[in-house]
Amino acid sequence: MRNRILIALAVILLLAGLGVLLYPTFKTAVVREQERQEIAAFEEYRATATAPTAESIPVAPTDEPSESAAPTEAETAERIFPELWEACVAFNEQLPGTQRTSYSADSLRRPSIKVSDYGWEQDAFGYISIPAAEIEAPLYLGANSANMNKGGAILGQTSMPIGGKSTNCVIAGHRTWSGAIQFKGLENLQVGDEVRLTNPWETLTYHVIETKIVLPDTVDEIMVQDGRDLLTVFTCTSPNTRRYMVICEREIEEGDSKSWNWILLPWVALPLR
Repeated sequence: MRNRILIALAVILLLAGLGVLLYPTFKTAVVREQERQEIAAFEEYRATATAPTAESIPVAPTDEPSESAAPTEAETAERIFPELWEACVAFNEQLPGTQRTSYSADSLRRPSIKVSDYGWEQDAFGYISIPAAEIEAPLYLGANSANMNKGGAILGQTSMPIGGKSTNCVIAGHRTWSGAIQFKGLENLQVGDEVRLTNPWETLTYHVIETKIVLPDTVDEIMVQDGRDLLTVFTCTSPNTRRYMVICEREIEEGDSKSWNWILLPWVALPLR
């Protein structure tokens, strides 16, 4: 009888140990599946919301088939969500003049715009794709812990993810935290690698221009740079003693030569693991 009890206890302890060892892998698989579902829901919502109606598609004034192109995805989406688009543009335009004075640890956690006020009903506001690191994660506004457990989090008081002159959209993500490993592999990126940022209207393509490791207590302000279209993605190192930063840029075609100026990011109060 005693031997049976000991065997039972040994089996229970073995199963418990296996459970502890396998839990991170199981949790990661669950998180990955949730991310895929969130991106699929985003794309389905966007496709439904931006589907051209009969009234919105140009009709040629002839009986012959029209050779003119259908409206682009961005043009159609702007017709559907004009107030939201204008709010994003307006926020980005005023940010260079207010970013320094409005920056705080709390402002990073809050969304810069409450998109539901403008008719956007999805939780995610887009997603990021980095083929070289096999990363694809939904994006949420505000770098709070709830958002960072689900995907990439766009820091408040940084540019909305629509690109444009004098913008810098800054995105934080975990790589080794309770199954949330959205940005695992970010450290393998090289200069020139492609990073795609999808928002409700279009997909923007950036390229890595610099990678660096900085201290967690770096306090330089998060600033846009005049005339440049930047995307900054960061995560923690392992162990969690530094921050790994990837700076990307999208070319703005105006015929002007580009000036490569580097920036640092503050990581104040961001609980990355």
